Parts: sequence; structure tokens; C-alpha cells
Amino acid sequence: MVKAVAAAAYFGGSDTTIAAVQAFFLAMAMHPDVQHKAQEEIDTVVGPDRLPDFNDRENLPYINAIVKETLRWHSIAPIGIPHASVEDDEYDGYFIPKGTVVMGNIWTLMHDSNVFPDPLEYRPERYLKNGRLDPTVRSPTVAAFGFGRRVCPGRYLGDNSLYAAVSNVLAVYNIKPPVDGAGNDILLEANTTSGFLSYFVPFKCVIEPRSGAALALIQCSESSL
Repeated sequence: MVKAVAAAAYFGGSDTTIAAVQAFFLAMAMHPDVQHKAQEEIDTVVGPDRLPDFNDRENLPYINAIVKETLRWHSIAPIGIPHASVEDDEYDGYFIPKGTVVMGNIWTLMHDSNVFPDPLEYRPERYLKNGRLDPTVRSPTVAAFGFGRRVCPGRYLGDNSLYAAVSNVLAVYNIKPPVDGAGNDILLEANTTSGFLSYFVPFKCVIEPRSGAALALIQCSESSL
């Protein structure tokens, strides 16, 4: 039974994790400068002989900033899930009776220009100050995984899964936009679908090993599975 519950919890969050990883790939293809900074950090902290793990996380501030910015930039559940007021309340002059269905506009929270200047821009640096994570900047995790009694129970798993994907992919792969017949980069656009869960419209990108050493590390990792 414990295994069944654990499996249900894991697969229950697979759609949202997939959407976050998809957003990460698009962001890297659109922003090679961000990708290069992240790879430089990994090369310095981790080195070329192994993949990053969770013990490295506190020493990879730029990777953590990418995780945060990915969750902020693309709101996977833009209006969250329905909540209900447990008692009469008032907000900004509006009376909210007990039992009212309340939807939290997560997209607006994550794109508030008073908190996040140029909110439509993908900019991990907004979370950094003097080379470290800036605790004064609102973390997207305060809303990206919901809030209140109905906060996502898999929020820590989702955050760690995204960190693992970001750090491991950037350690061994380059992500590039596709090219046209003349060899010119094709401009990618960040267009999303509508619905309870938001995904980016399918796009193409080029994924290739960073080096021969990276390819060997990939093959070694595959053989150990």
C-alpha cells in the first residue's frame, strides 16, 4: 500500500514536472548566455568527471536561480486550483462570504513588475546578489505549488526533480535553436497553450553532447541504469 501511494504521488505530479522541464529547454535554446554561465558554474564546482548531485546544490547558486526563474517565467497552473473561504472575509473593500470559491491568480503573482522588473524576460540573475541567492527576492515556490491547505504535497519532489534535470542536462549537453536551410538560427517564440495546465506550444531544438568527455559520461550513466 505504501508503494502504491508513493507511486500515485509521483505520477500525479509528472505532468507539471514535464511542463517545467519543457520550459527549461525552451529557455536554454532562447538564451545561450544563460546556458553558458550555468555550464561554467558546473564545470568549476563539479568538474568534468561526474554529474552534479544534491550535495552540490548549495554550491550552485546560478543553477538554483535557473530553477527559480523557470518556475516563475512559466506558470504551469496559471490560476491554481479552487479554494473556498472558511469564514466571511473582506479584501480591498470586497465582501467575501463563507464558502465562496476563490481562485489564486498565480500568473499575476509571478509576473508582478513591482516585484520582478521586466517580468516577461527570462533572467535568472534577478535572484542573485554578489554571486549568491538573494533571500529578499520573492521565491516562486510561495505560489508556484499552490498555497494553504491545498498546497501541492509533491512540491519538494517537484523542486528537486527540476534541479536534477537542469544540473545534469547542462553538465553534458548543449541546447540550441534549430537552423534553417541556410544554417541560420530559427527564432523561437514562447507561446503557450490554454487550459488548467499550461504548456509551451511544441517547438524544435538541437541537443548535442558538449564534448567527448561529456559523451563518455552520458554513456557511463546509461550503462549504470
